[in-house]
Amino acid sequence: MGLYYEFTKWLDHVAQFPGRRKMKENADGTVDFERSEGEIVQQGTAQSATNFNNLEKGIFANQIQILQMDQRTLQSERKISDLSGTVGQITLTNSRSYPFNNSGTTVPISKVRFNLNYDVEIDVLSATDGFVEDVIVYDKQTNGFKLRFTGSAKSIVIKHKVVGGIYK
Repeated sequence: MGLYYEFTKWLDHVAQFPGRRKMKENADGTVDFERSEGEIVQQGTAQSATNFNNLEKGIFANQIQILQMDQRTLQSERKISDLSGTVGQITLTNSRSYPFNNSGTTVPISKVRFNLNYDVEIDVLSATDGFVEDVIVYDKQTNGFKLRFTGSAKSIVIKHKVVGGIYK
């Protein structure tokens, strides 16, 4: 990315007699003042619209860049917040005989989400009296979701992590 600002090197006006003026009388009775500074040691940078507008352009470009950086920072903070997630553990039980299963339960989310664009990561820690075929997440809401499993197990312990949806 190139520079947004075209650098102006500002120089002081240096003269032998700075600020000295010569008065000239006009025919109509008015007076004009002319510079009479003697030898000019260094010509100063002109205070002109071109130079001042260049300053304005540079300030404006920097403001835009700061706003873009603020936006990127906010987006990054949201992504980091989404990645941190909420972790919990729950035991699901099934009192019916295979292939039937009544293990469905509601799992509350401790940090309420703005939307349903969140994922639930599941890790089965243990299963008793049978096998687990699948763990199903359903009925997602901003404050919770439901879990159930299929298979012959009578009980399973699940670790779940809710990622995304941006916290309120």
